[in-house]
Amino acid sequence: MKTQVTQAGVGLIEVMVALLLLTVAVLGFSAMQMSAIKATDESLMRTRSISTMKTLSESMRILPNSSPLYRTQVNNIFKSSKKENTDYDISAYCADVKTYSAAASDCNTGNCSVNEMVTHNVGIILSSACEKEIALNMEVCTGTADMNERQCIIAAWSQTKPTMNDEKYSCTDANGTYKPGASCFIMEAY
Repeated sequence: MKTQVTQAGVGLIEVMVALLLLTVAVLGFSAMQMSAIKATDESLMRTRSISTMKTLSESMRILPNSSPLYRTQVNNIFKSSKKENTDYDISAYCADVKTYSAAASDCNTGNCSVNEMVTHNVGIILSSACEKEIALNMEVCTGTADMNERQCIIAAWSQTKPTMNDEKYSCTDANGTYKPGASCFIMEAY
């Protein structure tokens, strides 16, 4: 004699297993979404930094032999915002940029000296960079200090410093090799 088994509904165990599988799938999709958002933000910052560095580079090309002036002025602003024994903070840098830009003379006429034009251009470019939460710095590119000196324009964001040395949070090490996790770009200009 055969016994016939009938099932009237879904068992509690089966429902729990189905909910567990659904939860794992939803968490996986959420993790993928967070990764996509992070990648999009990083791409946006890279695009903004390239645009800013290109503007600075082309501004240097307009005024022949002005590269050292640009480097000096950009470096002075970055160095003035660095405080001893503190972590890097882009807001201190941008406050110094704002002060610098306010003091720069308006050179929309042809009556400005090269130095005044560089000061004006640097003020505008750095102010624009700060609006995008990007810090700029310029250094002589590693290995180019001889006859063919090139300027390295460094754009950094997040907690990365726009420097090429071995200090904490620097964009690259002293050799010019990007540090793991650094949020920065370097463009050569000559």
